[in-house]
Amino acid sequence: MIFKQKNLFLAKNIATRGLVFCCSFMLFACAAAPIQEMSDARQAVQAAKTSGIDAQQSKLLELAEDHLKSAELKLQRRWYDSAREDAILARDAALKSQQETVDVR
Repeated sequence: MIFKQKNLFLAKNIATRGLVFCCSFMLFACAAAPIQEMSDARQAVQAAKTSGIDAQQSKLLELAEDHLKSAELKLQRRWYDSAREDAILARDAALKSQQETVDVR
Protein backbone atom coordinates (compact mmCIF):
# COMPACT_ATOMS: atom_id res chain seq x y z
CA MET A 1 0.00 0.00 0.00
CA ILE A 2 2.78 2.42 0.89
CA PHE A 3 4.59 1.48 -2.33
CA LYS A 4 1.50 2.38 -4.42
CA GLN A 5 1.14 5.72 -2.65
CA LYS A 6 4.78 6.61 -3.32
CA ASN A 7 4.43 5.69 -7.00
CA LEU A 8 1.23 7.71 -7.30
CA PHE A 9 2.89 10.71 -5.63
CA LEU A 10 5.93 10.37 -7.90
CA ALA A 11 3.77 10.13 -11.02
CA LYS A 12 1.79 13.23 -10.05
CA ASN A 13 5.00 15.10 -9.28
CA ILE A 14 6.53 14.21 -12.66
CA ALA A 15 3.32 15.15 -14.49
CA THR A 16 3.15 18.49 -12.69
CA ARG A 17 6.76 19.29 -13.50
CA GLY A 18 6.23 18.33 -17.13
CA LEU A 19 3.18 20.57 -17.36
CA VAL A 20 5.04 23.50 -15.81
CA PHE A 21 7.94 22.97 -18.21
CA CYS A 22 5.67 22.86 -21.27
CA CYS A 23 3.79 25.99 -20.23
CA SER A 24 7.04 27.84 -19.55
CA PHE A 25 8.40 26.81 -22.94
CA MET A 26 5.25 27.98 -24.73
CA LEU A 27 5.35 31.35 -22.98
CA PHE A 28 9.00 31.81 -23.86
CA ALA A 29 8.40 30.89 -27.49
CA CYS A 30 5.56 33.41 -27.79
CA ALA A 31 7.52 36.19 -26.12
CA ALA A 32 10.68 35.84 -28.20
CA ALA A 33 12.19 39.04 -29.55
CA PRO A 34 11.36 39.72 -33.21
CA ILE A 35 14.97 39.49 -34.38
CA GLN A 36 14.25 38.35 -37.94
CA GLU A 37 11.44 40.86 -38.48
CA MET A 38 13.63 43.73 -37.26
CA SER A 39 16.47 42.65 -39.54
CA ASP A 40 14.13 42.38 -42.53
CA ALA A 41 12.69 45.84 -41.84
CA ARG A 42 16.12 47.47 -41.47
CA GLN A 43 17.35 45.87 -44.69
CA ALA A 44 14.24 46.91 -46.62
CA VAL A 45 14.48 50.52 -45.42
CA GLN A 46 18.20 50.62 -46.21
CA ALA A 47 17.62 49.13 -49.66
CA ALA A 48 14.92 51.72 -50.36
CA LYS A 49 17.27 54.52 -49.33
CA THR A 50 20.16 53.24 -51.47
CA SER A 51 17.88 52.90 -54.49
CA GLY A 52 17.70 56.68 -54.61
CA ILE A 53 14.39 57.27 -52.87
CA ASP A 54 14.29 60.46 -50.83
CA ALA A 55 12.24 60.18 -47.63
CA GLN A 56 10.72 63.60 -48.27
CA GLN A 57 9.62 62.57 -51.76
CA SER A 58 8.18 59.23 -50.73
CA LYS A 59 5.54 59.19 -48.02
CA LEU A 60 5.85 55.40 -47.95
CA LEU A 61 9.56 55.55 -47.10
CA GLU A 62 8.84 58.14 -44.43
CA LEU A 63 6.15 55.86 -43.05
CA ALA A 64 8.56 52.91 -43.12
CA GLU A 65 11.16 54.87 -41.17
CA ASP A 66 8.54 55.90 -38.61
CA HIS A 67 7.40 52.30 -38.14
CA LEU A 68 11.01 51.15 -37.81
CA LYS A 69 11.75 53.74 -35.14
CA SER A 70 8.60 52.72 -33.30
CA ALA A 71 9.57 49.05 -33.54
CA GLU A 72 13.05 49.77 -32.16
CA LEU A 73 11.59 51.68 -29.23
CA LYS A 74 9.11 48.89 -28.48
CA LEU A 75 11.90 46.31 -28.75
CA GLN A 76 13.89 48.20 -26.10
CA ARG A 77 10.83 48.17 -23.87
CA ARG A 78 10.39 44.43 -24.52
CA TRP A 79 6.98 44.88 -26.12
CA TYR A 80 7.82 42.15 -28.58
CA ASP A 81 4.43 41.55 -30.19
CA SER A 82 3.90 45.22 -30.93
CA ALA A 83 7.51 45.61 -32.11
CA ARG A 84 7.02 42.67 -34.46
CA GLU A 85 3.90 44.28 -35.95
CA ASP A 86 5.67 47.62 -36.49
CA ALA A 87 8.69 45.91 -38.04
CA ILE A 88 6.47 44.10 -40.52
CA LEU A 89 4.67 47.35 -41.35
CA ALA A 90 8.05 49.06 -41.85
CA ARG A 91 9.27 46.32 -44.17
CA ASP A 92 6.07 46.37 -46.21
CA ALA A 93 6.08 50.17 -46.56
CA ALA A 94 9.75 50.17 -47.60
CA LEU A 95 9.14 47.50 -50.22
CA LYS A 96 6.13 49.41 -51.58
CA SER A 97 8.19 52.60 -51.75
CA GLN A 98 10.81 50.77 -53.82
CA GLN A 99 8.10 49.43 -56.11
CA GLU A 100 6.69 52.95 -56.40
CA THR A 101 10.07 54.17 -57.65
CA VAL A 102 10.41 51.33 -60.15
CA ASP A 103 6.95 52.06 -61.52
CA VAL A 104 7.82 55.75 -61.98
CA ARG A 105 11.07 55.00 -63.86
